[in-house]
Amino acid sequence: MKMILTRGILVLLFVVSTFEQKVTDCSANGVTIQWRPELSQVQKLDPSKARLGSCPPSSMSTEDDTLLFSVGFHDCGFRKLVSEDKVMYTNLLTYSLDAGLPPITELVACVYDVSTNSTDLDNVRNDLVFTLELMNRDFNGPAPSTMFTFGSRIPIRAKVEQQVLGPLWIYLQYCMLANTQDLTQASQLHTLISDDGCLLESKEGNATFLPRREPSEILLYFQAFKFASGEQIFLHCDMTTSDLQSFSVNKKACQYENGWGWELLDDPTQSYICNCCDSTCIQRTGFESGVYTRKVLGPFTMVDSQHSAEDESTFRSDEKGLGVPVWVVGLSVCLVLMLIAGSIASSYYLCFWRGGRLGYRPSRELLNKY
Repeated sequence: MKMILTRGILVLLFVVSTFEQKVTDCSANGVTIQWRPELSQVQKLDPSKARLGSCPPSSMSTEDDTLLFSVGFHDCGFRKLVSEDKVMYTNLLTYSLDAGLPPITELVACVYDVSTNSTDLDNVRNDLVFTLELMNRDFNGPAPSTMFTFGSRIPIRAKVEQQVLGPLWIYLQYCMLANTQDLTQASQLHTLISDDGCLLESKEGNATFLPRREPSEILLYFQAFKFASGEQIFLHCDMTTSDLQSFSVNKKACQYENGWGWELLDDPTQSYICNCCDSTCIQRTGFESGVYTRKVLGPFTMVDSQHSAEDESTFRSDEKGLGVPVWVVGLSVCLVLMLIAGSIASSYYLCFWRGGRLGYRPSRELLNKY
């Protein structure tokens, strides 16, 4: 994968403050780091104990005990996060100490601000294409409507496409319903997926994952319920990818099976990974390769069947070009029929019952006759 990126700003996030300043270079496709961990006088720097992710140092300077890492972003297990106007690569520097002592660790992040260069931003986004879609019942096309009645299934498909390399595995880590497109402004929230892939809604029997058709997509549905009834609803999902089918606490798809408990979608024999779904899944301290992003699906609505029928009738009348709701048309027809009936009755009364003359008065003789 090649990206035409301008040189970004390297941001260093210090986890341990006992390091000396590093000299780093963040290029278009990789990073160069000079690292000198502060060891005690009796400790001798050993390159075999140092790692940047999964990669050993490229070289070592004996003059100042400095380790040099010069690696590409596709090596060593870099983690890639794509946001609206930035792309960030993160990894972990570690140096193992003697037995019984925790390793020295430091998080390193290389952040590119590409908001000022639309070409760079397009190249970043076109490398991986994420989609989050409402589907029809058979998952072979888009949903015919964005309105769902309570109890009906709402099919969802998440998919990732890569332009250069082969297919990736995709995982949904967090998914939340909100009544606004901006989560910070939402007044109503409901969690569907939590803890890096636990489908919480499946425990109520209202949601399930479907078997994968391919690694790069994941299918699920949940039942419409009384959440923000009649209002616009948005589904916010955090998703990630993996180059290989490797399950972990951080990357999984777990659902609850009544009578069995939590089950791993892709390999039920390893369902022990899902045991944490009933409590809290603690993330591993190491970094895993992959791309992380957030997608927002919507708006769509969840309504009861009565409102759905009324709105559907209105929708159909608009599609036919009437331009007005059905109830207005019905009321107009009733008024027209009433006017026609009134005209017929009036004509009969004036023309036959009263002799056809507005000023007609029956004679006294005729009244006395009857």
